[in-house]
Amino acid sequence: MGPAAPLLACLLLAPLRLGAAPSKGPNCDPQAAAIVGGSSKLQRQGGALVYQCPAGQYPYPTPVRLCRADSRWSPLSSRDGRPLAKAECRAVQCPGPVEFENGQFHPRHTLYNVSQTVTFECFEGYTLRGAPTRTCQPNGKWSGETVVCDDGEGQCPDPGIPIGAMKDGQHYRVEDRVRYRCRRGLEMLGSSERTCQESGVWSGAEPECRDRSTYDTPEEVSAAFISSLAETAEVADPNRTLSDTAKRKIRIEPGGSMNIYLVLDASDSVGEGNFSLARDALVQLIEKISSYGVSPRYGLLTFATDPKVVVRTTDPQSSDANYVSDKLGELKYQTHALRSGTNTRRALEAVHNMIIEQEHDELQQGHKVAPVANSTRHVLVIMTDGNTNMGGSPEPVVHQIRELLSIGRNREDYLDIYVFGVGALVNLPNLNSLASHKSDEKHVFSVQDMKDLQKTFHHMIDESETLSMCGMGWEFPEASDRQKNPWHVSIKVTRPGKGVESCKGALVSEYFVLTAAHCFNIDDQAQWISVDLEEGAGGSPGARADRGNRVVALRSHPKYHIGGLQGAGVPEFYDYDVALLKLEKKVPSSFTARPICLPCTEGTTRALRKPHPQTTCKDHERLLLTAGEVQALFLHEGKDPQSQKKTLQRQTVHIKNGVKKSACEADAKKASIYVNVTDVSQVVTPRFLCTGGIDPVVDPNTCKGDSGGPLIIAKGKRYVQVGVISWGVVDVCKQRQKQAPAHARDFHLNLFTVLPWLREQLAEEGLGFL
Repeated sequence: MGPAAPLLACLLLAPLRLGAAPSKGPNCDPQAAAIVGGSSKLQRQGGALVYQCPAGQYPYPTPVRLCRADSRWSPLSSRDGRPLAKAECRAVQCPGPVEFENGQFHPRHTLYNVSQTVTFECFEGYTLRGAPTRTCQPNGKWSGETVVCDDGEGQCPDPGIPIGAMKDGQHYRVEDRVRYRCRRGLEMLGSSERTCQESGVWSGAEPECRDRSTYDTPEEVSAAFISSLAETAEVADPNRTLSDTAKRKIRIEPGGSMNIYLVLDASDSVGEGNFSLARDALVQLIEKISSYGVSPRYGLLTFATDPKVVVRTTDPQSSDANYVSDKLGELKYQTHALRSGTNTRRALEAVHNMIIEQEHDELQQGHKVAPVANSTRHVLVIMTDGNTNMGGSPEPVVHQIRELLSIGRNREDYLDIYVFGVGALVNLPNLNSLASHKSDEKHVFSVQDMKDLQKTFHHMIDESETLSMCGMGWEFPEASDRQKNPWHVSIKVTRPGKGVESCKGALVSEYFVLTAAHCFNIDDQAQWISVDLEEGAGGSPGARADRGNRVVALRSHPKYHIGGLQGAGVPEFYDYDVALLKLEKKVPSSFTARPICLPCTEGTTRALRKPHPQTTCKDHERLLLTAGEVQALFLHEGKDPQSQKKTLQRQTVHIKNGVKKSACEADAKKASIYVNVTDVSQVVTPRFLCTGGIDPVVDPNTCKGDSGGPLIIAKGKRYVQVGVISWGVVDVCKQRQKQAPAHARDFHLNLFTVLPWLREQLAEEGLGFL
């Protein structure tokens, strides 16, 4: 027996009979299938009986009974073949862990009641990843994420074992595979097999073992769906125009940028009520997509025994959101009343044909199609219960669509298939077989009530543009340095009669730049400071007319005091080396100016594709500053070897956050200014991150002009700043022709350690600090 959750009576379900008129159906006695502790609602003159239970309970052994032709309620037996027990409302429970590697958990139960917790601990030598304590929730799911005890030895991180699952495979090198299966009675969402890739990321989606009646809350759906959808919308096409009053716009090129296919199940098993709610939810979804400033082409179809295409992507008005919304609102469930079976295969074949038609049109217009140079992204949103009863499996058609679009390791971003379970009898394995399986993403959702999905899409519309889109850099080949790193700024301090000093920084909000405090003297005035937000030497000439942005306030951390240890013979002390510059003019988000993500903000939660508000600041730290060697990057202005023009170069380094951390920090005493330091903790406080050296690989080093710039961790296509470049042991810029010594280390102010100050200073910037 697995976890379960209630299904409300407002989930309308029609009898599973092809073409039968409601008035001529069999007549079953509702009292013969009454539920103990709950109530039921009769649909369509005895066609279906849907149970409802009080909150925290679920209908057992089935949420729905259907009236058979012989006037008996089906199913007559349970899933294991035994005679069906009398329906009753039972308390929701969560399944217990089946396997847990390199550690232990307690208490040990097969099932846990709502609000019960399970605590995980790792054996010595292993680092715990994930929340150590998880709680059974009212929807039959556990709070938090899969807990892992990892030794950091694999080329991919230990993928862990989700609760309720078993795993085969214990090696995590490139091309190694792990396979999962669920405990009896539970069904799997996600990928049953995953492969360690060269990028250090596991292929596929993390598996989840759940009972058929477990559901996703609106908050879970919103968090998971919006992060993936936002990613797709943002990378669809880089060409956009912005203004202070207009929302973001994406200009669709002749070759197209994004197609969205809305596929709505109108079969008997879904029922008219759920059809109407799903239709209205899709209207809300179109509004959400429009709020991104995206104008994709839409394809719209309903299906039962046959598909009915309402809007084609080749229609002239297919990119008009208002037109498509109107067409959605006009859809009638009765359109499929005479042929009301479920043929999902034919519906997907209609989508496949639509893609072929569009590519044919594009070729006639002289545009290139996949796999040559086509950059059109395709998104399928399918609303169905997954109960196909004719036409065969639809899964082969998904493979045909993938082949047509040349979807593979290098083009996975160009196809997303989201499947939403509709109705009371959702077939999760069938939904899972249709959906995309991508690392750190979720594409299958099953809600308790279709009204919840409507609310989810509606709430998504109000999401802040600033929160959701921080840290977005463009990776296409033609992108300029500024487009790839839109948060990068150059800072100049022009002191009267004393020359100019330069530093770097990062745009963190519409009005603030984050940099290092040591870039400024105690008597520096804000009017002496300017911030360059434009391209620099490698940019387009026309972009440099208004490159400077005046600073109206300089705010260094109050605990920063470079002379704080001079009495102990330490000439320079860089603890709390962080500062904020407030700009005179607002910097609206654009193609070439966008804030980087800061830790412990709602924007970073979305960038990490984690649920909000469940995700905590501690979760951010575990995800970003994991144990061992953490790959990061900083930006350095250097000369292109071929053109000799100044370019902004990304330099990959490794944060020593494991066994090599002590050795990294110990090299600080080899700095010329610290020859008198006997205890390295005097100058390397817990507020520093250390990079550099030659073990396990040679790290490039920062130069003096890089000071104040961000130390960044990339997560997919999003970038999160975790540190500020502060000081280094060796000035490698003075010995460019020589190899840097092994003790050449760099130290960066760890932003996680100054979050109270950042939260206070940026309180009015709408970043949503956790």
